[in-house]
Amino acid sequence: MHRPGFPYMRFARTDALAHAASLTQSGMAAADRAHFAEPSELDLEWGGARALPELAALLARRFRVRPEQVFVTPGASGAMSIVAAALFGRGTRVAVEAPCYQPLRALPQREGASVVPVRRNLEGRWRLDPAAVEAALDGPQRGHVFLSSPHNPSGVRTSPADLRALADLAARRGGYLVCNEIYEEFVPEAEAFHAARDLPHGISLGSLTKAYGLGALRVGWAVLGEAAAGEREAVEDASFLQYVDLPTSSLRAALSALRRRDLLLAPYRDVLAHSRPVLERWLASEPRFEALVPEHGIIACARVRGVEDTLAFARHLAAAQGLGVVAGEHFDAPGHLRLGYGTPPQQLADALDRLSRGLRSYSGR
Repeated sequence: MHRPGFPYMRFARTDALAHAASLTQSGMAAADRAHFAEPSELDLEWGGARALPELAALLARRFRVRPEQVFVTPGASGAMSIVAAALFGRGTRVAVEAPCYQPLRALPQREGASVVPVRRNLEGRWRLDPAAVEAALDGPQRGHVFLSSPHNPSGVRTSPADLRALADLAARRGGYLVCNEIYEEFVPEAEAFHAARDLPHGISLGSLTKAYGLGALRVGWAVLGEAAAGEREAVEDASFLQYVDLPTSSLRAALSALRRRDLLLAPYRDVLAHSRPVLERWLASEPRFEALVPEHGIIACARVRGVEDTLAFARHLAAAQGLGVVAGEHFDAPGHLRLGYGTPPQQLADALDRLSRGLRSYSGR
């Protein structure tokens, strides 16, 4: 019998947005089409002629690397998949954060790597301890570190010092720090830390999905650090085997988006100013929920006191309150909920009120 590697996506495609209220969003709402020129009805120019090299060059300038260190991919999912196929084969060991976004564990397993989970937790402010990662990589196998920063589901960033330490650990094992930075797009550029730009043995993965509301374009990237650039041929081959080319219209739209980054981030600034305080006030008034609200981004991971089976709790919330939530079991974090707060303040306040009522009725069963 097939064992799904990514069951969360079945939930995301069916139940996540099927209710009157929701805390399931992990990205901003779809961007305003008015930001873009009307595309031609049918763009049949080969993307590799102009659109792809122009986008790769723009990303290279942003990450301060050579264009040949940049791969444009079908979203961050495509970036994770090709890097896993290129690096995480049999005979390698991969230290993976836990809780985690499911592909971080499933992709190395699919490629035959030995996967060693390293725990993060609320008590430790969701830090990934380099000493624990070092123990996980101990052995003769080539070792890599695969994580998200900011972390999904907590939204907490890994410090630059810890990222440097993790990259050094991987380098000593002949491997790399592979960092899904999809939520780093919420961080002001002056404060942003990119593994590929700032660490020779770092690899940065990202996309236009979460911060910009452009998931429909399916455009992301994998950027190799200077020392990782020697893996270009393997990564390129993996990309050819999996998808070869991306749609030209998506590449052109991605170019426009990155040139309008500040404009596209304006809705997120409204979330910081008006919605984030709603969540903070609610948490202060709700002792049964405990969470660390990160400085940047639109997700947090809340522990629910007295509830271990948060999948059952999520089903209760859907039935009793018409509320969709993401249970921690989707990230190997039972007893927790991932809360998405990238919605208008009144809508968020209503969803949080339903969550409070739902816990009262659930606890009283």
